[in-house]
Amino acid sequence: MISQEIWPKKKIKRILNIKNGGTPKSSEPSYWEPGEIVWITPEDLSSGHSKINTSKRKISYEGLNNSSANLVKRGSIVLSTRAPIGNIKIVTSPFATNQGCKSLERNNDIDIRYFYYYLSINKEYLNQLGRGTTFLELSNESLKNIELKLPSLPEQVSISNYLDKKTSEIDALIADKEKLISLLEEKRQAVITETVTKGFDPNVKMKDSGIEWIGEIPEYWEVIRLKFLVNNKTHKKKKELELPYVGLENIESNNETILSKISSNEVESESLLFDEGDVLFGKLRPYLKKATRVDFHGCCSSEFLVLASDNSLILSSLLSKLLLSNDFIEYVNSSTYGAKMPRASWEFMSNVYVPLIPIREQKVIIEKLNSFSNGIFNSIKALKKSIHQLKEYRESLIYEAVTGKIDLRDYKQETDSLVAERGVTYGN
Repeated sequence: MISQEIWPKKKIKRILNIKNGGTPKSSEPSYWEPGEIVWITPEDLSSGHSKINTSKRKISYEGLNNSSANLVKRGSIVLSTRAPIGNIKIVTSPFATNQGCKSLERNNDIDIRYFYYYLSINKEYLNQLGRGTTFLELSNESLKNIELKLPSLPEQVSISNYLDKKTSEIDALIADKEKLISLLEEKRQAVITETVTKGFDPNVKMKDSGIEWIGEIPEYWEVIRLKFLVNNKTHKKKKELELPYVGLENIESNNETILSKISSNEVESESLLFDEGDVLFGKLRPYLKKATRVDFHGCCSSEFLVLASDNSLILSSLLSKLLLSNDFIEYVNSSTYGAKMPRASWEFMSNVYVPLIPIREQKVIIEKLNSFSNGIFNSIKALKKSIHQLKEYRESLIYEAVTGKIDLRDYKQETDSLVAERGVTYGN
């Protein structure tokens, strides 16, 4: 451990140049085309990587010159300062930002990586500095007056080299686990899709259903339009009635889980009533796969279809799985209307043919799918716990390194070559 007393305390404004962002007028095409300059917004900073070199949108030099945006040199830090505060990246190409970000341009006598790591673990503190009523924003004044303990350049480089190596190892482990989660989710969804349209028996004799999205089905199954199996409920909640409320944001994509619910008193928009056993299907952007069977009485966003099944023909627990099957979602998604906010219509969905499965077999399918899904969910839960632990370890490792709790003065991996590459000397 190093005594931090030997590290001088300096404000960010003494170490880094802060540059603001801006947005060219959207109605002027020449400000955007040709897009020659990387133009970073908070949305571009949402990925887990530490470095970026491009952006979702780009601006032209004319747009740069006719806005408050500034050109920032490569190898600088970009920090989101509103919605949300604290997402941070090192940018490896020249860039500009919108007003939701600030850039910290490096001087020649520092290692920018050290300051990236330092700020990356101080998101909570940065948010505490945010001010505003409509949304929190980190001001230039607050940012430039943040004080940091500043080790010497050789120590900055040693710390950065150490953290580059260690965090890349941790990030690789996290990426592997996240990939495995995606594969497990894909496998689960593929099994559900196959089962609700083909059944579990691989030896059963099949026939052509005559419906393109379904394909072959067991020979004793039939097909039927959805409107003959379910009723689309459109009863609106009275304003004075307080009930549990479910919005699209409260349902997890692709697995029928209700993440949370709030009181309907907190919602001003129109909502629809639902009863226990109903199935909610998110008609806005159906490709997000937001559907679930509810086990309580409440109300929901009008962006849901509230479907009550005829349980003598289709069990609601099977209906929710059918509506989330890959092939059904793909078919419905092809019918949506509205470019920016695509929605599925009940008029179209009600006439979609779906498999009609004997009730006894539906019960077997539900039991087997629930058992299979629970196994997948338990594996995913364990992987997510492991990822959380790795992220905590990563953060604690960064904290210990940038605060001198780990003595890295003798960590020499590529230190001299990296300093030379930056065109700086150790000096005093």
